[in-house]
Amino acid sequence: MNPLDLIKDLENKDFDYFLNQMLSDVSDDVDKRPGSIIYDAIAPAATLQAERSKDLINYIKQSYISTSTGEFLDWHAQDKGTSREAATNAKATARIIDDNKNIVTNIDIGDRFASMGQDSIFYSVIDKKADGNYLLQAETPGTTPNGYIGQILPVTNNDSISWAEITEVYAPARDAEDDESLRARLLSPNSYINYGGNVNDYKAMMANIKDVGAVQIYSAWQGGGTVKLVILDNNLNPATDTLLNEVKVTVDPPDESGLGYGLAPIGHQVTVVTTELFDVTVNIKVTTDGKIGLDILNNEIKSATQNYFNNLRKNWSKDTNFKYSLTVYRSQIMAAILQLEHVVNAEMPKLNGEDTDVDLTFTNEISQLPNLKDVIIND
Repeated sequence: MNPLDLIKDLENKDFDYFLNQMLSDVSDDVDKRPGSIIYDAIAPAATLQAERSKDLINYIKQSYISTSTGEFLDWHAQDKGTSREAATNAKATARIIDDNKNIVTNIDIGDRFASMGQDSIFYSVIDKKADGNYLLQAETPGTTPNGYIGQILPVTNNDSISWAEITEVYAPARDAEDDESLRARLLSPNSYINYGGNVNDYKAMMANIKDVGAVQIYSAWQGGGTVKLVILDNNLNPATDTLLNEVKVTVDPPDESGLGYGLAPIGHQVTVVTTELFDVTVNIKVTTDGKIGLDILNNEIKSATQNYFNNLRKNWSKDTNFKYSLTVYRSQIMAAILQLEHVVNAEMPKLNGEDTDVDLTFTNEISQLPNLKDVIIND
């Protein structure tokens, strides 16, 4: 009997199963109806046995990676020499000025600020930029601070401050890895060893830099010893200049490039860039059932199309034999739209005015990221 068969067997052993088993051993000349003495005496034991069946089912499920969850899955990860990716902290650029609109200079590392609103987000100063603006890190991990741009209030007392605001979230955070993602990693066969600056070694480096959401790796792109890293942030958007600089300093510091003072091996000169957006305009003709307003339906169609593009971005860094490819398929866009409740039919869409799918370009010089520019809907 395999584990799945055992689980099915235990699922069938519920309260009624145990109650009937015990009542069958009682003589038929005894009253066994609900409310009788023997029934009331046996029912608690049947309940306990049924609960034990549920416990055994859970024990079996938590014993295997494919069915375990939560902390049990974390233990399996430890056995595999890895762990769940923790939530990260968003990093932002802040402009802090005095009454004369000059940048305040007496801000110390560790000074705290808070966002406006009922549920305040607290930030700590972590660095100062060359242009005088400050780098802040959200104290609460997770994606909540990713969307905050605007005024912040000083928590650490400083009479010089007249106005402070977050102008850019340059390194969005990510939430803690969910069970499905962790399980997929644990079950994924890996025939390549991370060693000495090979491609898998660079993948591991980038995975440990928590502000990087995805990376493409181009080895020997300008000859031996040269490596090009194309990165996205945790929202799978092009990385900002600030994030690019942070990653460059971490992997291969500019002033000591190739000398091994970063994560890259000695002799590797690493270039860190971000992707270029490839805009796609979708034209599609749809037929509706007329039961919903066109404005609402149009928004739903655009949302469904955007979700398709978001899913494409999740596959942007996946490679086959270390080669990257990504295609925007018209048929998949149409399928996503046809799943909407009030759409009864749709024609194959055009992409940028053409009746063809779009193959993105991935070369040593160019790495593109699909970007939905507009959805034009005809009815």
